[in-house]
Amino acid sequence: MSEIKLTDSEMKYLESIGSVVKYPKGQIIFATGQKTNEVYFIKTGWVKIYRTSMDGRQVSVALRYPGDFIGLAEVLSDELEREYNAEAMDNVSLLIVWRDTFNKMLSQNPIFTARVLNLMGNRLREAQNTIHDFIINPVQGRLALVLENMALRSGIAGDGNIVRVRLRVTQEELSCIVGASRQTVSSLLTLFREDGCLEYEGREITSINLEKLRSWME
Repeated sequence: MSEIKLTDSEMKYLESIGSVVKYPKGQIIFATGQKTNEVYFIKTGWVKIYRTSMDGRQVSVALRYPGDFIGLAEVLSDELEREYNAEAMDNVSLLIVWRDTFNKMLSQNPIFTARVLNLMGNRLREAQNTIHDFIINPVQGRLALVLENMALRSGIAGDGNIVRVRLRVTQEELSCIVGASRQTVSSLLTLFREDGCLEYEGREITSINLEKLRSWME
């Protein structure tokens, strides 16, 4: 998992040295080429990390949820500019901590530093697993994997294999994440719904059956 479990004292310290900023769904939090001056801790909501190709296509590389840091890799590697974009995929509340202040916290708290290193190791392993899963799975498997991850990271366990969620994610957003056309994603979501993988209320996914969903994966 790519979130970090902060102790109460660490959370209070971050809140004392940082500032809370809220972003509405669809707002860009940072963009490629911007100066790397801060890190962000997600308090609520979820965020898409992506890059735009030369022909204008969005390529999503990660989704981040409450308990995750974003903008962390550039700070730890001393990169001066952002290499990716971050977009609020929901109404998001972030705790912003300036680079020098965050580095000071790392130097003064070796236990926190060890957890940050563990976080980055987990992210590297997740990236490797994602590459493997996306290579061996056709588009229906990739979409199932993304929905499974969303359910596990943001849902509440229900009866059996059911996870209760409140996912208001568009077909365009999912197509960007899985690397497929919107029409293909739309058709697959209809099939998933007919198979009992998903339940909707209006345009919002409210329930995911993990067992049924996993039957679509390789």
